[in-house]
Amino acid sequence: MSNKRISKGILSLLMAAGIVATSFVSAPKVEAASLNSYGLATNIKDGNILHCFDWTYQQIIDELPNIASAGFTSVQTSPAQAARTDDGTWYYLYQPSGFYVGNAGLGSEDDLKRLCSEADKYGIKIIVDVVANHLAGDHTYIDDSLKPYEYWHNCYGGIDYNNRYEITHHNIGMPDINSENSYVQQKVQWYISQLKSDGVDGIRWDAAKHISLPSEGCGFWSSVIDKSMFNYGEILDRPVCNNDGYANSLMSEYTDYMSVSDAVYSRSVMQAINSGSVPTGYGFWTLVNGIEDDEVVYFAETHDTYSNNTNEDGWTKYIDQNKVDRAYAIVASKANASALYFSRPYATEKTAIKIGAKGSTSFKNPEIAAVNKLHNQCAGESEYYSTTGNVAVVARQTGATLVLGSGCNQTVTVNNAGSQLQPGTYKDAVSGSTFEVTASSISGYIGLSGIAVLLQEETNPDTPVNPDEPDNPIDEPDVVKLYFSNNYNWNQVYAYTWGGSSEGKAWPGEAMTYVKQNEFNESIYSITVPNDIDGLIFTDGNGNQTIDIKGDFTDGLGYYISGTSSNKYTVGTYSYQ
Repeated sequence: MSNKRISKGILSLLMAAGIVATSFVSAPKVEAASLNSYGLATNIKDGNILHCFDWTYQQIIDELPNIASAGFTSVQTSPAQAARTDDGTWYYLYQPSGFYVGNAGLGSEDDLKRLCSEADKYGIKIIVDVVANHLAGDHTYIDDSLKPYEYWHNCYGGIDYNNRYEITHHNIGMPDINSENSYVQQKVQWYISQLKSDGVDGIRWDAAKHISLPSEGCGFWSSVIDKSMFNYGEILDRPVCNNDGYANSLMSEYTDYMSVSDAVYSRSVMQAINSGSVPTGYGFWTLVNGIEDDEVVYFAETHDTYSNNTNEDGWTKYIDQNKVDRAYAIVASKANASALYFSRPYATEKTAIKIGAKGSTSFKNPEIAAVNKLHNQCAGESEYYSTTGNVAVVARQTGATLVLGSGCNQTVTVNNAGSQLQPGTYKDAVSGSTFEVTASSISGYIGLSGIAVLLQEETNPDTPVNPDEPDNPIDEPDVVKLYFSNNYNWNQVYAYTWGGSSEGKAWPGEAMTYVKQNEFNESIYSITVPNDIDGLIFTDGNGNQTIDIKGDFTDGLGYYISGTSSNKYTVGTYSYQ
């Protein structure tokens, strides 16, 4: 594998003017990814992944339009293997009966095929989690052909994670399958072929670090990996502990066959945000020679960090969703790599999380969609990560993500490290506020979510004037500027209008533009609309909205929420000064 494209000297450079950490990641080896009609990348590696943990295939199908609109290139499902599910608790899917598609509560093989077919219509790829390190602990319920003694390592007892042999041969609660055995490899290979035939585009390899590599005398990965599909391996922490040189060489070899999860860096980002700060690092495995940016998958949390007990590894389950989203915004804006967004179950206790219980749809939050849009639009552009004070900046060339370590509703000025972001005027795709960017600084307002996503505003080129043609001005309708005081602290404010000269933008309408804070520390937003509209509604785009507002719309008229009526908010008015 090739060495890193950037020197460690550049990576460790500390900048002046308050920049705590900084890194530069060059453009990938290929041109920017082509995008489909939803702006999604055509290659899984170039986009971000939504983990629909424990969702049924039909539940995913129902959300495909929203998933595409939120900018996710791929969906990851829970394991599709047959399993004895008992009371339907989630972890039974990770104790399968064999290597073949079965219905353990997510749906039938025909349902999986239908999901893949429907996802193709939106340009969404399907990744299936595959459990290949072990089967169910009770061998009464496993594939009869795999019951013989020679198909198992038969090494019992706990695991010393400083001992690579024990990591790859001892059991992790279920007996460890003999990955070196050619028949075992053949069974897994057949299963991957079945998934591919069903329309699956990628594989997430569960417990990949517990399966040996060719340098360790095991031909498993070289036999079962289908390189025409996307593959990434779950590597929690390191493939071996307390031996960095050995761990680095093993990880470099893993990436000969698959991308890998960077759990070390991902954890550091989530821990920093949870403590109210921003991370100073910019990666972990990508700093090792032989591991490229497009060979890692980042995350803010996963099913391992959420669904297990807190004394195991379920440490993120009680972290506020907004903090998780801030961590995701950082890792999902990085160049070349993919990031996974986890749909949290509503239950928190390990045994209460059930197969087929659809989780959170927070992936539809405006800030998540905005981050994914930046990730897709900026594919092929280099990255510069820096921090100024308690603000993290992931700068690309035509866009940037800014994340507050704590707090919200702040006007900030941060360094445009390395002059990475092109100077100009940018609109925050989350709050609608305007940012001004120079060669040295980025200035603007970060709203309630603590996340701002800057994308260059589209401008039309000047149309040349033909002096031989008569001047035929077009009468523009009279317009008025209306205001809204966000006294209920919505994450985003939209104005939906209808009638008259209104363009009739689809629900939830047009994102309003941030103006300032009033004396009550409420964010004021504005929008310019034709004065002949029939009505308007203010909404947060996530289920909250005002009543239909009708009447005379005059310039400078402001609104605020005054109460509720039939599950909608009533409004009062004021004159904006």
